[in-house]
Amino acid sequence: MSRNDEAAARAGEAPEDLAVPETLEAFKALANPVRLQIMRWLRNPDVEFAAYEPIADRDTVGVCVSHIQAKSGLAQSTVSSYMATLERAGLVRSTRVGKWTHYRRDEERLRRLSEAVGGLI
Repeated sequence: MSRNDEAAARAGEAPEDLAVPETLEAFKALANPVRLQIMRWLRNPDVEFAAYEPIADRDTVGVCVSHIQAKSGLAQSTVSSYMATLERAGLVRSTRVGKWTHYRRDEERLRRLSEAVGGLI
């Protein structure tokens, strides 16, 4: 954490690289239990999605949305909406591989969010 971030934390503000509105947007996205579960699954995709043959390298591009849909048992439109919410909040990144969209966690953003939470509480 930079000196400015430490000073912001002491003053009850979020670190410079993660504004309060962005932090709140992430909290809103994670407030849904299914979206939170998806984020947990994406933490270790090779284990969590071992039953599904990868379409592309999971470490590089992430997990195919069809596999997330199959594992969750939810409608495709619901999963697409959930993933769009997580992406708008900056928690996941998407990559197109052919006709399929793949998602992976944005670990750098999650690290900054964790630091911001530590500075706010």
